[in-house]
Amino acid sequence: MADPAFTQAIADEESVRALIDRALEITQSDNFAPYFDLFTDDAHWMMPSSFEDVGVEEAKSFYRFTKKFRFEQTTRVDEVLLSGDLAFARISLDGYLKTKNDPDATPLRSISRHIWIIQRQVDGEWKITHDIWNNPKAK
Repeated sequence: MADPAFTQAIADEESVRALIDRALEITQSDNFAPYFDLFTDDAHWMMPSSFEDVGVEEAKSFYRFTKKFRFEQTTRVDEVLLSGDLAFARISLDGYLKTKNDPDATPLRSISRHIWIIQRQVDGEWKITHDIWNNPKAK
């Protein structure tokens, strides 16, 4: 019989990875709105070049440009660490921001690296609590 703690650890990692995959899938889609459902209500974004954290409503406002633009990026999960009810993911995105309505418009380079802090909620669901990122220069 399998060790229950080991079985739970495997299930937790699968759940966290599924959340990460879903978040990355949404960021590359034409419908960005469900992205925010993957975050806790009190989530924080630490944005580049900003001293102040941003909450969910401010993040929604920031990402309103996704109504007219879409990310077309290569996404990479560089690392996932789990410890009890917390998980940490290191994510890299590299590509372009393209307009949805004008295929001839020049795309904008979009590179970002993120650390997501993910927490198991009371109901057992995993949600992102923090998105910390920077925008490195292109290689």
